[in-house]
Amino acid sequence: MSADRPFVMPTRPGLGLLLLLLALTGLVGCNVLPEAQSDPTRNFILSTRNGSAAAPVAANAPMVHLRAVELASYLRTRALVVRRSDNEIEFRQFAQWGEALDLGIARVLREELLAGGRVQAVQVPGSRAGGNGGNEVDLRIRVLACEGGADGAIAFRAAWELTRGGSVLQRGEYRADSIRWQPANEASLAAGLSEAVAGLASEISNALGRS
Repeated sequence: MSADRPFVMPTRPGLGLLLLLLALTGLVGCNVLPEAQSDPTRNFILSTRNGSAAAPVAANAPMVHLRAVELASYLRTRALVVRRSDNEIEFRQFAQWGEALDLGIARVLREELLAGGRVQAVQVPGSRAGGNGGNEVDLRIRVLACEGGADGAIAFRAAWELTRGGSVLQRGEYRADSIRWQPANEASLAAGLSEAVAGLASEISNALGRS
C-alpha cells in the first residue's frame, strides 16, 4: 500500500438503515411519543331531597299514571345547558347527564310524589303497577326550561296537567324561584335543578290533595 494513500473503512450494505432504526428505537424508549389523555367528561344525575321520608297515605289516595315527560327540543341532549342570553345557549360537552333528562325528571318526580303521602303509587312508562279501584289519575309534564344561567340563576319551567277519564282535574305551570348555582361548578347546577324538580313535585302533590 502506498504511504500517501488515505485508508478508507469499507462500508457494509444496509449499515446506514440499521443505524437509523437504532436511533428511532432510542427515541421511542425516551417517551418522545405523546401519551394518551384521559377523558375529561363528568357525568351528573338528578337527586331527591335528602331525608325525604314517605308520609302516611290516605286510604282514598289515587294512583298516578305519569306519562312520558316531554322536553323542549333543545333539551334533548346529554350535555348540561347554560343560557348566555335570550338567543344563545351553551352545551357543556364535558358535563353530561348520566341518564336521559326526561327519565331523570320522571324518576325524581315519582320518588318525591311518593314521599308526599298523597298518592298510593306512581306508575311510570314501562312499569306494571296494578289498578286502584278506579281512583286513578293521569299526569302529563312538559318541561319548557331546565338550565343554568351564565349569571348564576337557574331556569326551570314546566307545564303540568292532571286528568281523570279524559277530564281535566287541574293544570298549572311551575317556575323555580330563587335557586342559584355556581357557573363554574356543574355539580351545583345538577343540585339546583334537582331542587327545582322537587318543587314541581310539591306543587303537583298539593294539587292532588285538592282533587
